[in-house]
Amino acid sequence: MTGPPPTDPQHWLRRLTAEEWHRAAEHELSLCLARLQQRSVRAGVTHARRAAGMAWNAILLHEEDPAYGRSYMEHVVALATDAAQPEAIREAARLLGSAPTVPPTLIQIGKPDLSAHQAAATIVAHARAWVAAASSAAPSPLTTN
Repeated sequence: MTGPPPTDPQHWLRRLTAEEWHRAAEHELSLCLARLQQRSVRAGVTHARRAAGMAWNAILLHEEDPAYGRSYMEHVVALATDAAQPEAIREAARLLGSAPTVPPTLIQIGKPDLSAHQAAATIVAHARAWVAAASSAAPSPLTTN
């Protein structure tokens, strides 16, 4: 593996490094949690989906795959059906893809539903671990230094 290509401010994917995509995803996760705790469901779910998509961009830097599209929702939809991914990741993506963006008619007293945040956090953690493993992998014997 030769690693991701250099950054390119004009390219939708390569405008950030993998670490910058991860930081952006973590920021979206924090916004998601804050919004869901305020019971702002639409904003919370949107931030959760964005977090998952941004984290997945870090993987796409290493292994571009046109099946994942360009938008965070295209990433989430593709991830939900990608048989190469662990079931927990596919399930998290399915939850994000189907999460309602409007609050229920009856607001429950008690703790807010944080399942979208948990699903996004699962994908973000998986993406970070994947990139870390890919980045620390031994160089291919076919590449010269």
